[in-house]
Amino acid sequence: MLEDFAPARWTPLPSLGQGIRVLVEDDDLQLVATAQTRLDRAADSATAAEAGRLYDAMYPHADFTWPHLRAITEVDAKYFDTPSPTTVTLTDPLPGAPVGDEPIADIARASSLAQALATLHSAAPEPVADAGFAVEEPSRAQFQILERLDQAAGTGRVPATLLQHWEEEFEKVSLWHFLATPIHGSIDEMSVYTDQERVLALSEIGRLRVADPAIDLAAASALIDPSVLPTFFQEYRESRTRADEHVVTRAELLAEFAVLDWLLEAVDSGDEEAVADAAKLLDSFNDVLFQDQPRASASSSPETPATG
Repeated sequence: MLEDFAPARWTPLPSLGQGIRVLVEDDDLQLVATAQTRLDRAADSATAAEAGRLYDAMYPHADFTWPHLRAITEVDAKYFDTPSPTTVTLTDPLPGAPVGDEPIADIARASSLAQALATLHSAAPEPVADAGFAVEEPSRAQFQILERLDQAAGTGRVPATLLQHWEEEFEKVSLWHFLATPIHGSIDEMSVYTDQERVLALSEIGRLRVADPAIDLAAASALIDPSVLPTFFQEYRESRTRADEHVVTRAELLAEFAVLDWLLEAVDSGDEEAVADAAKLLDSFNDVLFQDQPRASASSSPETPATG
C-alpha cells in the first residue's frame, strides 16, 4: 500500500467502532492500519481523506491535528470473512487518547476544546461548499427541528410542557439569524483526543459540512462535566468573537433535544423497551426543567398538544 514501507512489528489497537486496527511500524515510521470490517466504508474513507485535505488548507496554524490518510485500498471479502470487500487504510497515529466515558471536569481541557471548535468555526465556508460537502441553511435546520417536534408530539410520550417549551424556543426568529460555518459534525467521546492538559486531535472528520456551529457545541457539551460547562461556553465566545449572539442558546437547546431524538429513533426501530426508557428520561428532564410547575399530561396529537 505504501512504497518503501515494510513494517516489522505490529500492536493491536482498540477498534473504536471501525473494525480491526493495528499499529504497524518499521525502524523509521509508525502507522495505523485499519480494516473496516464493520461495513464497507470505502466512500466514508474517501470523504474523510478529502476532509483531511481541506483541514490542511483551512487550518494550517491549528494547535491540534486530525487524521492524515497515507494510503487506502480495498481487499477481497475472503481476507476478513466479510460479505463484501473490505476497505483498508493507513493513517498517521493520533496523539493522546479519546476522552471516553469520563466527563471532562478540568478547566484546561474544557477551554482547549472550546478553542479548537472556535478555530474550526472561524474558517470560510466556501472551500467546504466548493468541495461538494453538504451546506445546511439556518431555515432548513429550523424546519427539520420543528418537523421532529411534530413527530414527537404524535408519539404521545413527551410531556406537553416540554413540547411547548421547545416549540416556543425553536420558533423564535432571532434564534436562527446566523451564518452557517464549517463544522466537525461528529463530536463524541471517541473523536476528541486529549492528554491531561488539552485537546490534541479530532478524528472522524468525514462529517465535515457547512451548518450551524451550535451542533458541535451541543455535542461537545455532552462530554463536559456540568461544573465546567459555563467555562467552556465562555471560552468559546472569547475565542470566536464573531460568533452570533444566540449560538450558546441554540447549543443548549440542541443538547436538550438529544433525548427527543433518541425517542424518535426508538419509535422508528420498534424497540418498545428503548421507547419506555426514552420516555422516562423525558419525564425526568421535564420535572427538572419545570420543577416549580405542575406536570402536564403527555400530548397525544401533533396538532393539539396539551398544555401545562
